[in-house]
Amino acid sequence: MPPAQPGPSKPKATMANGTTPKAKPKTRVANFFSDDDEADHERAAAAGAAPANGVVRKKRRLNDKHGKGKARSEELERIAAELLVKRYELPFYQGRRDILSQILDNDTVVIIGETGCGKSTQLGQLLRRHALALEHYGPRGPSVAITQPRRLPTISLATRVAAEMGVAVGGEVGYAVRFEDATSRDTRVRFMTEGVLMRELANDGPQAKKDKGKANGEAKDDTAADDPLNLLLRYDVVIIDEAHERTLNTDFLLGSMKKIQRLRKARAGEGVKPLKIVIMSATLDPVKFTSFFSGAPALHVPGRMFDVATSHTAKPVDDFVEAAADAALMVHTRKPSPVGEMLVFMPGSDEIENLVSLLKRRGNDLAPDATQLQVLPLYASLPATAQSKIFAPVPGNTRRVVVATNIAETSLTIPGVGFVIDSGYKKEKEFIYRASGAIEHLRKMEISQASAWQRTGRAGREMPGECLRLYTEAAFRKMPEFDTPEIQRCNLANAVLQLIAMRQDPFAFEYIDPPSRDSIAAAFRTLAGLGAISSPTDITPLGRQMLHYPLDPEHARILVAAFELGCAAELIDILALVVSGPVFHDRGDTRETAAAARAKFIHRDGDHLTAMNVLRAYLSLRSGDNDDGDDDDRPKAGKGGIGAWCRDNHVNGKTLAAAARVRAQLRMLAERHGADASSSCAGDFSLVGRALLQGLFMNTAVIQADGSYRQTVGSLTVKIHPSSVLAGRKVPAIVYDELAITSAIYARNVSAFDQDLLVTVPWFQKAGAAQPVSRKTV
Repeated sequence: MPPAQPGPSKPKATMANGTTPKAKPKTRVANFFSDDDEADHERAAAAGAAPANGVVRKKRRLNDKHGKGKARSEELERIAAELLVKRYELPFYQGRRDILSQILDNDTVVIIGETGCGKSTQLGQLLRRHALALEHYGPRGPSVAITQPRRLPTISLATRVAAEMGVAVGGEVGYAVRFEDATSRDTRVRFMTEGVLMRELANDGPQAKKDKGKANGEAKDDTAADDPLNLLLRYDVVIIDEAHERTLNTDFLLGSMKKIQRLRKARAGEGVKPLKIVIMSATLDPVKFTSFFSGAPALHVPGRMFDVATSHTAKPVDDFVEAAADAALMVHTRKPSPVGEMLVFMPGSDEIENLVSLLKRRGNDLAPDATQLQVLPLYASLPATAQSKIFAPVPGNTRRVVVATNIAETSLTIPGVGFVIDSGYKKEKEFIYRASGAIEHLRKMEISQASAWQRTGRAGREMPGECLRLYTEAAFRKMPEFDTPEIQRCNLANAVLQLIAMRQDPFAFEYIDPPSRDSIAAAFRTLAGLGAISSPTDITPLGRQMLHYPLDPEHARILVAAFELGCAAELIDILALVVSGPVFHDRGDTRETAAAARAKFIHRDGDHLTAMNVLRAYLSLRSGDNDDGDDDDRPKAGKGGIGAWCRDNHVNGKTLAAAARVRAQLRMLAERHGADASSSCAGDFSLVGRALLQGLFMNTAVIQADGSYRQTVGSLTVKIHPSSVLAGRKVPAIVYDELAITSAIYARNVSAFDQDLLVTVPWFQKAGAAQPVSRKTV
């Protein structure tokens, strides 16, 4: 790796009013609690006393109700009392009275909370327990919804807040993420991913209730007929956290919450309670958000930051995975003390797993008496058990190295980090419009300067730190200042379908940053082709059925088709894998061995059924079906169990574990909505192909004379990716999950099908007997 060079100092932070704070800024909200008698109130509650407001008595009843018992309740309260000491140190906690006063006195508040201030863990519980909130909302306190962009931080925050409040997860504090709901009727602080709240808006709104009521013969729903969308009356406060990430759902939620707040305020005379909105972020331009919410106040909460020494490389690196391994071992050799964990940012799971393997191999060369390395991956699709390892105690004489995506920038705090290594890259979905067709693909791209500073700040939360940037200072200065909002670069079909389900016009919706009209029109074309909408403002019964499942519209349409065709068992398995990630490890150093191992799983029709074969072998092992002593053809785990089986077969056990959970949830949802989740094609795999085509008809291509494939919708020329089991074969037509753009345009996760099956797709029936068509015909 090129030698590191000193980096520029970070620009000074600014207050919400544009002024520059001193080294330790004093803000209106940084008001210490020396004269705050509520501190004694909360100290007593955490210690297990019975303060006047009855918080602890209520908490014990809740825990007893959930079967925890008195002993469990006392243990929870003991843990909360220990954590309270750490809460005292948080700037957000210290300024809680001023922060709550601002929230209670205003409809909307924007909070710029620096890294380490405690905003994500403290606000929900303060709204529930602080005397000011109880005085405002009454002894029961408010119901609070807190959104996060990602699954892992959602679960981690709920777990932490439940511990600090002395309750069990699923009681007063719970969480809801895609395919998992750990809440109950008693939940009053509900952490959720943004997508969960968007689906709640779409599935529980007036039109959804009207449709359900018609089906059940009911007279009317309990929401006023003239309300255009679900007013979220179950919540008193909605907190949109990590708003700086500007995900697709963030922007749609901001517009929806603004309208809901206005409608609820207009109905105050009918007894409808008002909605308070809090927008929180670590890095945010407050002007855009305060302007969007009609001059809402912006509050600044300082963080707890130590100095961080920042360095850049002298010249660009050729291989940032190799460079990151060199940098990590250099730091470890230079400072062998286990104090100061290491956090390495990589763009995606492939690069993470490659670096984890590389560091583990090199770590084996360390002397037995030297400080050892514990190397752990961290990305969104990891199962919870693997993710939780980053919070577990580190073995003696060991330094932990966490290799993560940008999930660790702001959403998730890893304790004890003293060193950060930044590749300077991330992976994001991008929707590209071309005359020959539109392409959505996952692209590696440079991060913004704001992200670079966030990554740097991860090293200075608990101690003076160092950040090694694997890019030059000149490259840093060329980076954009902020990230491009996802709404301006992604496929909008899913969000547009949910807006239409809420009776909202996507063209007239109030966006903080509007998408292009072309991207909205493209979403309409996709949804119309799927049969989900009949007009730009009307959802069809099929579209409403698709919304039952937390999947992209294309995948939801495949699932509905599988129920109709009687091949739900196969498609549920396939879709569970599609949303969970790649099944096979495909590293250069083991590629030949991996290819030989996977041969037994290959299905002649392609990648989807091949992956299904792997999942079913894994499920057979996990259920113990192979332990009956029969000498059959079922897979044997052998010595070492499932983990060893996964390694021997070069398959990703983490992906398979995640897929097993998604599979169980999809089956449960299907049964809840009266569908047969166990129907099977019984070997007629053409039914699987037909179901795939119903949702992925725009991702189809037919073979050309030169062996390439030409899209049937659009005119792009694509090739089958070398990792596909169909690579090297010539099949008449293909359907694929996604395109990857490298030296050519490659189709990934590919299955073959008979071109005659295209006539079973309504799109091609309208376009003309499965002839290649242009998007212009839509």
